[in-house]
Amino acid sequence: MHLVIVSPFPPAITGIGQYGYHVTRTIANTGSFSRITVLAGANEDQNNRPNHLGNAQIEYCWQPGQLKARHAILSNIKQLNPDIVWFNLGASIFGKSPLSNLSGMFTPMLVRRMGFPTVVTLHELIAVADLRALNAPGGILAPLFADLFTKVATQVDVVCLTMRHYAEWLSARGVDCVHIPIGAYHEPELLAEPTTQEFLFFTTLAPFKGLEILLAAFENLRTEFPQVQLTIAGAEHARFPNYAHDLKARFNGTHNIHWLGKVAEEDVMELFRQAKIVILPYTASTGSSSVLYQAATWGRAVVASDLGENLKLARENDLQLQFFESGNVKSLQNSIRTLLNSTNLRNEQAKHNFISIQRVRPDSTGQHYMEAFERALKKRMGQK
Repeated sequence: MHLVIVSPFPPAITGIGQYGYHVTRTIANTGSFSRITVLAGANEDQNNRPNHLGNAQIEYCWQPGQLKARHAILSNIKQLNPDIVWFNLGASIFGKSPLSNLSGMFTPMLVRRMGFPTVVTLHELIAVADLRALNAPGGILAPLFADLFTKVATQVDVVCLTMRHYAEWLSARGVDCVHIPIGAYHEPELLAEPTTQEFLFFTTLAPFKGLEILLAAFENLRTEFPQVQLTIAGAEHARFPNYAHDLKARFNGTHNIHWLGKVAEEDVMELFRQAKIVILPYTASTGSSSVLYQAATWGRAVVASDLGENLKLARENDLQLQFFESGNVKSLQNSIRTLLNSTNLRNEQAKHNFISIQRVRPDSTGQHYMEAFERALKKRMGQK
């Protein structure tokens, strides 16, 4: 059987692209497909693109921000004539404008109408998101775009959601969907805690990620803990291309801050190895956090804002986090201080989460996807 995968892909590491990379590798390792082709999305200026991942062949055939991305994907799928197609999607993977994203989001529906069994993973359910907090484009029309986006993206055979309450919300509206947690990208390994007092912030850089709040808290904590360090890693968000540059200039005088920018996949584990505490200070969210799963995979304590998404994610996966009041600098300082001052508390949290992550190892994720693919194939056969 031939599987086609449509996803953003490395060399640039974004949350959804990294997920696509690791799930592709996991599916390839199952040996269930004689052929796998990834129709990958990446910017034109990226070098050192891999051509293969295991037995999966990678073809970079579309770019974010181009209205012709849909045509490129559809043309390639028609030519490849696969047995099944899987789309790995987020709200802004096709570009920073509502038009380019909406155009791209019609692609899975059109592939299904072409007769191919089609499965979509939605990392973000923007129909239920706080669009104002996310600085969503579109003004007063943003809610209409969000509803249309969700309706179009779910016109497929099976929809996979990375958060359980998203799956329940769509299921109640008649969508055939399954819950597949992001899970561990690697076999879990409880790394030794570093002696340095380093914090890690690792995500795409956007205003709603709470980095300004973390930087303010970090400046205050340095008077109490002069040895603390902060590593900021991740690519700029497509909708906020100057945000990281402006913020870096604003905090240029603060010592012990390391701005890494984009991080290669092979360097991600080392980020967590060097970190004592991973911090998720988000002020708004559209879905599950892969960084949280990676922290659990490698045994790192986590401080996170008490957003509803974070609270639900922790409950769904039996994960322990040190929560703080979202948007409150003093509350964030107190939570960081609590973990920093207690080796036992950090170790207890890390060990608990390390045990919990065993339930969502890579082989489990692969099995969930094989079941979703089988479900889509059976549905399509039943319709013939």
